[in-house]
Amino acid sequence: MLLRIKEIDERYAIGHSSLLEWEKQGLLSPQRTPGGHRRYLQADIEKLLKLEDLAEVKPAIYARVSTKKQAENLTRQLARLQEYCKGKKYAEVKEFSEIASGLNDRRRQLHKLIDAVIEKKVNLIVCEYKDRLSRFGINFLIHFFEGLGCELVFLEEKASKDENEELVGDVLALITSFSARLYGKRGGRKKLKETLGLTNDEN
Repeated sequence: MLLRIKEIDERYAIGHSSLLEWEKQGLLSPQRTPGGHRRYLQADIEKLLKLEDLAEVKPAIYARVSTKKQAENLTRQLARLQEYCKGKKYAEVKEFSEIASGLNDRRRQLHKLIDAVIEKKVNLIVCEYKDRLSRFGINFLIHFFEGLGCELVFLEEKASKDENEELVGDVLALITSFSARLYGKRGGRKKLKETLGLTNDEN
């Protein structure tokens, strides 16, 4: 369908100067009426609008596992997130990944991601699950990112069995940490086992 300049302005809020600039850049080729007036293909206009929308997206992916034993899982996470971005035709995707507990608030890569959002270098974050970003306080973190104009995409809503087992490990690590502080580093593990009922009664 051929559109007049006025119709393009009314439908897409694109002025005459923008159309001429696209012509100069070789992105748009108008057709001429017998009277010499420009007419533009609707499909060409909409294609350019989609390209402009993609250009405004500044994506990043974030992947995390808790332990080095899960390194293969980290690789799978990254591959899946990369494939998603590739399917969306995102360009220049920034990558942030690390091996650290989801309870750790001093994760270096997460801090770099936050800095990138604050500096307007990232406005879209893609993660596998919400708890990859944080075990607790995730709603606060989402609100923080969205307040900075950054969208978040989570590929899955429910964590897998492996992810739930990882959560148990994180919680036990947290209990161990507090136990060590309460009872001292040497006696912390013993007190923890007693608390959890893991000691053997030999009497």
